Amino acid sequence: MATAPLRTVTLKLSSEDLAQVHFAFSPLWECVAAFRAWADPSRHALLLPWMTRVRQKLSGVDWEPLSSLALISRGAIPDFLAPPPTTPLPRFSEELAGLRRTPADLVRAEIAIAFPKGLPHTCRAAVTDPRVFLIKVAALLQEFWNRALAPDWPLLRSKLEAEVMFRARALALGGPDALFRGMHRDISYAHRSLTIHTDSYWDAKKRKRGLLLVPSIFSWPDVFLTVRPPWQPTIAYTSRGVAEIWGDGGRKTSGGAYKLLGRTCGKLIPMLRSPQTTIETAAVLGLSTAAASEQITRLRQAGLLERTRIGRRVFYALNPKGRALLAALEL
Repeated sequence: MATAPLRTVTLKLSSEDLAQVHFAFSPLWECVAAFRAWADPSRHALLLPWMTRVRQKLSGVDWEPLSSLALISRGAIPDFLAPPPTTPLPRFSEELAGLRRTPADLVRAEIAIAFPKGLPHTCRAAVTDPRVFLIKVAALLQEFWNRALAPDWPLLRSKLEAEVMFRARALALGGPDALFRGMHRDISYAHRSLTIHTDSYWDAKKRKRGLLLVPSIFSWPDVFLTVRPPWQPTIAYTSRGVAEIWGDGGRKTSGGAYKLLGRTCGKLIPMLRSPQTTIETAAVLGLSTAAASEQITRLRQAGLLERTRIGRRVFYALNPKGRALLAALEL
């Protein structure tokens, strides 16, 4: 992996840009980012519990040319490999079909940017026969998805939906300053200037209006930027709470809280600092959905939770009374 200093890209956001801030998440992007993490575990220690779970499932497959495309540098991949989603909630199969339809000229142009010093032999077909190359890459991504991500996708999707809700609420209540606050260590915003430290390439010339924000589980610890047309300007950044998906994230509740609330409820309350679905809490705590629902119902009946519905999913989070209780328990 390249270790050259990151570029600094600054986007001057107009009123039109800020009026067109949208959110989405991308199963295809998660697949590409997860592949990068699995192939380079030394840089993705936070994801080691997941890597341990899938290690055996991913053996016995020749992952080229996907490896050559996905592991070019810290924060850059050819944009056609995981293009910005065109709908808020795309399906993996739909995104993969879009990848296969990428125009040949666009593949060649992106490959030239990605490999300025010459193509690896595994990627030469991208120039000579882009259609066949894309079919092979898509097949490898499908294989990786089936083996490593599909079983956990309901949990991962729930976590990403909670992040979208959090950021959308921050934008609605506090504007762009609140939206970008704490998003990523390599992202800063002030006076309508959005600065991103990234390995992604942009010539600082043409770009479309608006901005798409794509939270990601597996992009940690990097931030990814897509600006060049024909793509929508997009930032893929690490969702909050990644450490909690396969473990407790280092958060601990006092022994007194366990005695007062019970061990399961004592673990659940810190999780609900941010919105969670019943499916998500069940998976993290190792409970059945019914058992997790029972715990959440107890907390709601005690007046500690607020409930928000987005589409068919319901999210729960501590209300002011619940946060006050948590603060008291952590003294």
